[in-house]
Parts: sequence; C-alpha cells; structure tokens
Amino acid sequence: MTTVKALDYTVTDLIEGAEYTFRIMAVNASGRSDPRESRPAVIKEQTSAPSFDLRGVYQKTVIAKAGDRVKVEIPVLGKPRPVVTWKKGDIVLKETQRINIETTLTSTILNIGEIKRTDGGQYSMTGKNMLGTLTETITVLVHDIPGPPTGPIKLEEVSCDYVLMSWEAPENDGGVPINNYIVEMRETTGTSWVELAATVIRTTFKAARLSTGTSYQFRVRAQNRYGIGPCIVSEAVVAAYPFDVPGQPGIPTVTSFNKDSMTLSWNEPSSDGGSAILGYHVDRKEKNSILWQRVSKNLVVGNIFKSTGLVDGIAYEHRVIAENMAGLSKPSKPSETMYALDPVDAPGKPVALNITRHEVTVSWTRPEGDGGFSITGYTVERRELPNGRWLKANFNNILETIYTVSGLIEDATYEFRVLARNSAGSVSAPSQPSEAITCRDDIEEPRLDIDASYSSNVVVMAGEIFKLEANVTGRPIPSLVWTKEGKELEDTAKLEIKTSDFHTTLINKDSLRRDGGAFTLTASNPGGFAKFTFNVKVLDRPGPPDSLTVTDIAAEKCVLNWLHPTHDGGAKIEYFIIQRRETSRLAWTNVATDLQANRFKVTKLLKGNEYIFRVMAVNKYGVGEPVESEPVICANPYVVSDAPTQPEVTTITKDSMVVCWERPEHDGGSRINTYVIERRDKTGLRWVKCNKRTVTDLRFKVSGLTPGHEYEFRVLAENNAGLSQPSPSSPFYKAIDTIFQPGPPGNPRVLDTTKSSITLAWNKPVYDGGSEITGYIVETCLPEEDEWTIHTPKKGWTATSFTITNLKENQEYKINICATNCEGVGEPAAVPGTPKAEDRLLAPEIELGAELRKVVCIRACSTLRLFVPIKGRPAPEVKWSREHGESLDKANIEITPSFTTLQVENVDRFDGGKYMEGKLYSFRVLAENEFGIGLPVETPEPIKVSEKPLPPGKVSLREVTGTSVTLFWEKPDHDGGSRITGYIVEMQGKGSEKWTQVMVVKTNEAVVTGLTQGEEYMFRISSVNEKGVSDPRPLSMPVVAKDLVISPTFKLLFSTFSGLAGDDLKIDIPYAACPRANVTWLKDGVALKETTRVNAEATDKNLLLVIKEACRDDVGTYTIKLNNTVGEASTDISSNRAPRKSQL
Repeated sequence: MTTVKALDYTVTDLIEGAEYTFRIMAVNASGRSDPRESRPAVIKEQTSAPSFDLRGVYQKTVIAKAGDRVKVEIPVLGKPRPVVTWKKGDIVLKETQRINIETTLTSTILNIGEIKRTDGGQYSMTGKNMLGTLTETITVLVHDIPGPPTGPIKLEEVSCDYVLMSWEAPENDGGVPINNYIVEMRETTGTSWVELAATVIRTTFKAARLSTGTSYQFRVRAQNRYGIGPCIVSEAVVAAYPFDVPGQPGIPTVTSFNKDSMTLSWNEPSSDGGSAILGYHVDRKEKNSILWQRVSKNLVVGNIFKSTGLVDGIAYEHRVIAENMAGLSKPSKPSETMYALDPVDAPGKPVALNITRHEVTVSWTRPEGDGGFSITGYTVERRELPNGRWLKANFNNILETIYTVSGLIEDATYEFRVLARNSAGSVSAPSQPSEAITCRDDIEEPRLDIDASYSSNVVVMAGEIFKLEANVTGRPIPSLVWTKEGKELEDTAKLEIKTSDFHTTLINKDSLRRDGGAFTLTASNPGGFAKFTFNVKVLDRPGPPDSLTVTDIAAEKCVLNWLHPTHDGGAKIEYFIIQRRETSRLAWTNVATDLQANRFKVTKLLKGNEYIFRVMAVNKYGVGEPVESEPVICANPYVVSDAPTQPEVTTITKDSMVVCWERPEHDGGSRINTYVIERRDKTGLRWVKCNKRTVTDLRFKVSGLTPGHEYEFRVLAENNAGLSQPSPSSPFYKAIDTIFQPGPPGNPRVLDTTKSSITLAWNKPVYDGGSEITGYIVETCLPEEDEWTIHTPKKGWTATSFTITNLKENQEYKINICATNCEGVGEPAAVPGTPKAEDRLLAPEIELGAELRKVVCIRACSTLRLFVPIKGRPAPEVKWSREHGESLDKANIEITPSFTTLQVENVDRFDGGKYMEGKLYSFRVLAENEFGIGLPVETPEPIKVSEKPLPPGKVSLREVTGTSVTLFWEKPDHDGGSRITGYIVEMQGKGSEKWTQVMVVKTNEAVVTGLTQGEEYMFRISSVNEKGVSDPRPLSMPVVAKDLVISPTFKLLFSTFSGLAGDDLKIDIPYAACPRANVTWLKDGVALKETTRVNAEATDKNLLLVIKEACRDDVGTYTIKLNNTVGEASTDISSNRAPRKSQL
C-alpha cells in the first residue's frame, strides 16, 4: 500500500507473467472511501505504435508574433520509443542556430528564435518504431504588420482639382485583417508628405482640393492591429482635365475650286484627346510663302470649309487645326498645292467611231470651260463590264479629241471615259461614261456628226478662207466624198481636202463669190450611206442681175425689168444703177443711180435711135458686175385698145350702183392703165365721168345718184396709146333700194311636248333681206318622207314661238321654220334632231314669291289673299293646311293646274300665327282688381322681333387665277327680320382644320387674293345682321389656285354670211380661249391678205372680219384658225353674195 497525492502511480518490482489486481481509495480528513478495483492485469513487457499527444496544441495551430521566441513541445508515445523527424512543408527541417529540435524521453520540442513571417507554414513530425510510422502536422502562424498594398496605384480620374485613385489589398496582410489604409500626398517640387486620410477602409480614395496645374505624388500604406506596413507610391500626376488636346486632323483636300475660292474637306483626328472636338481652324499660305494666315474667322463646325478671297492664278496650301476643351491640336499636314483657277469642265461623253475585235476608236468634244488656260491633253480610261476597274488606256499625252484604244478582248464589253488637263495643271472630272461597247467586227451604217454651226449658212468674206469639217462613224470605216453641184471635188492648191478614218476637212482659200454654194459630203460603206449639205455664202460684190428685159418700147420711152442677182454677195442689195448708150457710141450715160425697185421706166429717148441698156447691183461691198440688154430701137409698138364689153349693174341702192364690165378683147399691144366710167341720166343728154382716180378693177361703185332717176353707163379703156372707143351703153337702171328674202331664223328649239303637240321657239333672223319680217312659217315632215305640212295660218305667224297641235302620239317629226318678208319666204332653219310628240312628266313644284317666304302681315277685319303658282305634269293635287291642324272652314280655296289661291275674309287674331319678324312692337301691362283696371305701364322703347338670318344662297365660283379667287353668292332666303349688314368670307387650306376669316363685305361678291399657286382651298360665306351671324354656306367643291386655261372653241350661231354686192360685209364670230389665242384667217386655203378694204380684228370674245364694198371675188370659204398654249381649233364659214336685181 502506498499513499500518493497524484493521480497516477507506477508500481514496480512486479513479477513478469504474474496477474495482479489493483484498487485505489480516496482519502480525506474524514477517512477513506470505498476502493475502486482495476481489472486483472498480467505483468509482461508492453509495445505500442508511435503517437503524438497534440492536446497541448489548439487546433494543431501555433500562433506567434514576429520577433518572439517560439517553443513547441509535443509528447511522444510509443514502445519502443519512436524516432521523431521534422519537416517544413515537404522539406526536412534544417536546424540552425535560430531553429532547432530537442528530443526528450517523452517529447519532441521545436525551438524557433526571433520568428519571422517566412517561418510560418506547415510543420510535420514523423514518429517511427518497430510497430509503425505516424505523421502529424501542425500549422505555425506568424502575425506581423501588413506588407505594401498591391500596386501600382491607378489614377482612375484626373481633373483640374481632384484625383480619383485605386489600389489592390496587400498580398501580405500580416496574418490578420487590414484595418484601414493611410493615404499621403506631396507635391513633386517638395519632399514633405502630407497625410490626406488615415482611416480609409476601401481601396479607393478621392484626393480633392488640389491646385490646378500642380504635379502630385501619392502613397498608400496598410494598417492592421500589429501596426502600419510599408507604402507604395504613385506616378507623378498633374491636376488637370482628364483629357488631352486632339490629334492632328487629316490632310485637307480641295473638293472644288475656281479662281476666287476653294472648298476644303478633311478627316477628323484619329484621337479627340478624350474630349469632343469643338471645331477647327483653317490656315492658308501661298506656295512660296512661309507665313501661314488664319482664314477662318470663327470656329469651323464640321469638316468642310470654303476658302475665299483668292487671287487668280496663285497657288495655295491649306492646313487645319482641331480644338477641344484642352486646347489646339498640332496643325495637319499641308494640303496639296492648288492653283486658284476656274475648274476645267468635263469633256463630252465619248462616242465610238469604229469598233473591231481588239480596238475601239472613240471621240469626244472639248470641255465647255477650260478653266482660263488652254487644254494641253486628255487621258482616256477604260473599264471592262460588269465589274472591272477604271484603267488608264493611253500611255502618251493625247492632243486631239479622238483616240484608238487597243489591246482589247474580243466579245468583251467596255465603257470609256475621258479627263481633260489644262496648261495650269488642272484636271477635270471624268466625262460621262460612253455607252457599253462590245468588241466585235460588225457592219454599222455611216453617221455624220456635224457641228450645229453648220446647220445654217456658212458666211465668209471674199478673199478669206472657209473651212468645212465633219466627223464620221460607221463600220467598216466609211469612204468620204465631197461634191458640189453634182461634181466630185478634188484636192487642189486652192481647195484642200483632208480625210482621215473618222474625220474630213474641206478648206477653200482666197474665197470668191463663185466659190459659195452647196457642198455635199457623202459617207458610204456596205451598211449604207449618209449625206450632209453645207451651204456657203461668200460675201462679195453682187453678181450681174438676172433676166434683164426691155418692154413697153415706145418712141420716147421703154421699161426695163430685171431680177435680183443669183449671187447677192452675201449682203442685201441696196440699190441698182442703170446706164444706157447708143449703139453708135462707146460712152455710157447714167439713167438712174439709186434705184430700189426691179423695174424702171426710161424716158427722154430719141425716136428711131438704137439703144443698149445695162444694170448693175450695189451692196455694201461695192458695185457688182453689169448685165446688158439686147439693142432696141425706139418706136411705138402699140395702138389704142378695143372698147370694153357692155357694162352691167349688180348692186342698186337709192343713191348708188355698182358697175361691172369685162376687159377689152385686145389691149392694143399695151396693158390697160385705167378705165373711165361715164353715166348719163335718162332725162339728160351729156355723159358725165364718174371716176376721178385710177380704176384698174373691173368694177366700180358709182355714188351720188339721185333717188328715183334712171341711169345708163359706158366704159372706156386707156393704155399708153390713149383712150379706146366707149363700150356699148348699159340698159337704164333706176336708183332704188333692193329688197331680198330674209335669212333663216336663229336658234330654233323645242320648249315643250305633249302626246299631241310640240311647242317651239326661235330668234329673229340676223338678216331681214332689207325689209321688215312679216311672219314665220312652221312646217313638219315625217323622218322617212319628203312631204312637208305647214301648220301656221296662211297669213303667217308673227310671234317667235308656236305650238304644233294634232300630232300623232310618240311620232317623231322633222321641223323647219322660215321667215317671210315682202319679197317672199326665206331660207328655212331646221329644229335640231327629230322631236317626238310625247308627254313630259314634271315633278310638282311650288313657286313662292319673296313676299310669301316671309311672315304675311295684315290688319284684323281685312281679307287675306294668298296666290301660289304651281307646276307639274300631270296636274298636281293641291292641299292646304295650317301649322297646328286648325280648321280652314273660313277659307275660300281655288285650285287650277297652274296656281292655287286661298282667301279668308274678315280675319281676326286667331287666323294669325307668330309675331311678324322685322316689325317694331310696343307692349303695356295693366293691373286689374275687384275695383277695376289700373293705369298701364308701357315698354320704354319699341321691341323689334327678329332673329339671325338664314345662310346665304348658292355660292358660285366666278373666276380663278394663280393668286386669287372671285366668289359670288345669292342673298339669304330670309334675313331674320333685320337688314343684312354684311357677309363674312372664310377660307380653309388643304390639310388644315382651321377656318380663317378673310374679309367682311357688304355686297354678294368677293375677290380673295394672296393665294399660293397650285394650293387647294375651301371657302364658305356667312350672313350677318344685327342679331348675329348665320350658319355658313360652303362652296360646293374645293378650289385649286391656278390660272384658268381654255382650249380655243368657237360659238357659232350659223356658218353662212350673206351680203349685198357693194355693201360692207361684217363677219362676227364669238369664241372662247384662255390665254388669248393667236388668230389666222384663210380664204379658200390661202392666207387672207389684209388691205384697206379687208380688215380683221380680234377682241377677247369676238373675231371680226370687215370687207368694205363686197364683190363676187369675196365669195368663198373662209377658214379661221385659233391656237394658244392649251390647244388649237379651226372652223369654216361661207360667204354668199346676194342676187342681182336681174335675177329677182
């Protein structure tokens, strides 16, 4: 038994192999406890596998502060005693003076002096004995101040007064969480750091209140519970805007130019510096200058600028500078040098002249504008269709406007275009591409391309050179031949002909008058031929006059006649010179030196002498060649003429007669110069000459006769030999007015029809035959027959309307109407169509007069009479009633087919209705009680009973132009009992819902102006009286503001005009046309020539032809043609001569 104070005890000196039982009792001051026995145990040597007692290491983790000494003791269990080895990670722990391992009988100890952060990690211990191996791992954590934050410091946003920065947490946080960060700042010009914040939790910080333009550095340190770690430092940063100036703009290019200005464009900078481009500045300098001048007065928005104020012919360069909020960029590179010149226009569209399998010959026209410098060459480009690129086709400069492109592919399709270049180096834009051209050998008919200047005469001065040229196309290449007057021309020293494949030129040197004329160029190949005629006029002295003849030769005179020279020298013939000489002499004597006519009467000749005459034409270039006549002997070749035929009198009035005759059978060898007309009164003996002036016509109006007297007439002819014998005398004619039958009635028409009658109307004839119309005859005929039946009384019908009765129902008739006068029945006028005898059905219609449309006002005890016309077929049934169904017993009603009347005698107030509108009334009130009626009280002023008026009547459109509209409307059916004071005109444009008041007028017509051409408008009219404005009355349709156009039309009432011979004939034709038409009169297909006797006039609505003293020559068909910008129209009218008295 042993007493111990510990809780364990080692019993020794036991016998190996014996079995023992042990018990233990607890002892205190009061005594022993009951014993606790162990299980029986056999004493023998024990073995156990290695194990480590890690209960003394919490969670197998050892925590130490950097710099401290660490001792980790771990009990080792196992029999036999295990051998223990240590590793750090996977590497055997190497012992040093600072780190070593101690081993005792019961434990293994790890000693680390002045522990470092690098000493932390996983340490493993391995125990090994004969029973096995065991490895345990513990973790050593070394806590320290944190490492530097992970950099670099990012400057997220830089402005003029703040910097926003960020960083990452330290990779080494010291083994414990980071509590906060400390941010410091210094100016790069100093060395002292200023703490900005010491409690920054996040990894971002905004340094504010910085000085603009100052350079700063920032540093950041992390802090944990062990202290503050090392810092990281940012790059230097300037407190400024967070963007830079823009990059360089693109090189400016000149998109268009002329001698005064250039238009530039450029690309934006590749970088805007982080701020939007505000605009650009444009600088300019001359080519040889080093001084740039700013030409943009304001900031240029966009990338296009027009540089103006240039000097013609000077070369300029331009550059562009971009600007943003940070400032100006570097200038762009200068543009290409460009001269201030007018641009060269593009050449004309290329045209293929000849096409083969591998070549195409194209030609083009020169540019219209050469930019002020001569064209020095052309460049031809080709492109293979459909997707080929434009390639240069010529390798040498092209001076002409024609070029043959070779090296092409057979059956390939090409386009060609041309660029022009002038001596200033300016290159035009490409011409329009040619038509698609396929390379193959085809036959094409020749075509001549002639300059438009050759379409008229080619005029050249004598002695100068004229040049004719043409281009030709065709396949194969056409042959070219020049001809004149049917003869082929050859190349001579004077006439030079140059011909190439597609061009020919004819040059005439030292031009003479005879070199002018028509030159014909013919191009031909197997495909056909083409011709063109050049008309050349050489300005020179005129050639000799043509056809000089000597006529009317007499003893002392003769007449020379000639024609203008065939060659007038290219200028107007100003006058002629006439000379003569006797055949016995050589000297020429001037007869006339300034003669304008082609005929001259030569006088003062010597009878019997022989003369030669010559005539020379004179133009502004001088006196032309003369033409000489054959010798002539002066002798009279004629005698007096025969007497004229017996005269006839065609038109007789009470004081005049028209005398007509025929020419003498023989004129005696000399033309008749005049006629002498003589008359003799039947009661007298002496012949009196009637004409004082020359008479060359075969008719003459003798006036100044005594009414009722009888006259006879004779005529004498006078030629150069004198007066002939008088003609036989005419019969005696009495001077009285002649009367003829009247013309046809005008505008015959049907007014009404029934099953047994037809009612007609017509107008009086335009021509009454010189006598009053005494009546009319109306006759009918069945359409299929020719037998006419007269329906008017035998004595005639004097009215201009007539009802034909006793007709067959539903039968059609032809109807004629004739006028009669004292001379008989005139020409009939047919009623249009074939009217049918049938009843016309007419809907009932009541025609209320204006007085019945208002309230009828009558006095009590008087008689009410209402008369109402009615229409309708068959006769309508008429019924009278009152507004509220009151009785009409007092009324006397009469009804007929054409009207109805209502009469009420002795009317009282119960026969009336409402108050009468528009009347003034006074009212008074009287009080009544059991003692009687009191004094009345009256209204101070009369009261007018009225209301707003009704809307205006139908609104019509009177006239429309491009800027105005004329409106017309009817008055309201009822004025509301008060006078209409005006009308309101309103307008509404198309697409608008708003009505606009245009004007207020007092009449029922308005002209609305200020409209827009082509716009559509609506109009409406409202009536106004003292009670207000009526409802509006709109125009029935929209109106488009445009000028009225009317195609020419005739409004003929009849197409035949008659007149008495010798009287004035007036033809008046109504027409319509807008704009006003041009008028052309023709007679029998020939343009009508106006004279003092024939005169045509035109107004806006009528055409008037006046023929004074009409004769048989004026009879015929006249054609009138009208034309304006809208169209044209024509019509034919006939003119008839009234019969002579001998025919009556």
